[in-house]
Amino acid sequence: MNSLFSAPVVDTHVHFWDLKKFQYQWPTSEIKELYRNFLPDDYLDAVKEVPDIKNAIFVQVHNGTIKENDWVLEFVKSHKWIVGMVGWVDLTDPDVEDILVHYAQSDRFLGVRHITELEPSDWLGREDVHRGLKLLEKHGLTFDILLRPHMMDFVPQLAPKFPKLSFIIDHLAKPKIKEKEIEEWKTKMTLAASYQNVYCKLSGMVTEADWENWSIEDLKPYVQHCVKVFGAARCMYGSDYPVFSRTTAKYKDVFNALVKCLEDCTSAEEREDIFCNNAVRIYKIKAELNKESLA
Repeated sequence: MNSLFSAPVVDTHVHFWDLKKFQYQWPTSEIKELYRNFLPDDYLDAVKEVPDIKNAIFVQVHNGTIKENDWVLEFVKSHKWIVGMVGWVDLTDPDVEDILVHYAQSDRFLGVRHITELEPSDWLGREDVHRGLKLLEKHGLTFDILLRPHMMDFVPQLAPKFPKLSFIIDHLAKPKIKEKEIEEWKTKMTLAASYQNVYCKLSGMVTEADWENWSIEDLKPYVQHCVKVFGAARCMYGSDYPVFSRTTAKYKDVFNALVKCLEDCTSAEEREDIFCNNAVRIYKIKAELNKESLA
């Protein structure tokens, strides 16, 4: 198996969870494909057919405990290929700055995410949340913003209010790919892209498509619109491991699908940026990248 890229790929969206260690709000027992432990060794098994994968960034799963941060930071001691984490803190906590300062001492702590779908619809508009976002901005951390199309109106409110905070839209804001709904989403993504501190993670597409019958052609118009409006320099690859396991896709399918979607709208150099270089710049990765294949 030959590598597609000369630079080491960074998978910017990987989840681990341990059902015995934490009580998660999601996934629930009804989601049989995901209701088991997923740990770093499972990820290594999943990527064994993709020699380009050399580094990964963990993204939070648990709204409610900073202990998940500590748990993942323990992993990096024996899994150096986990070059960063997007953790969780309670942005509304009066002591949140002290908590951020504590975690920012680790070169692996890159930013914060909060699963907004588990909150009331006005959560991103709250002033106590904004106070927390201001502190992320102050300390040079990022904010992964998890949205659906109906929530996209928050982007033009937040991006100019916190111009030095990097907002990273996860999963293309979860467009309704299965339903082929695209025009309103395109308009909102175009507006979001007009703010230079907003970035797009090319991840999670197959989960929004037809789980049993998705195709690269289904994903392509969504991916290519993001590249058009954000530019290749503000897009990053993420697998959304293991959430894609709800579909027929394997890791290699997710990886190859994005490569194919990008082939006729980007140069080889731009694809290398999307899969490799942009993550280092946007997330300000400080750890030395692993250059050996995880396969």
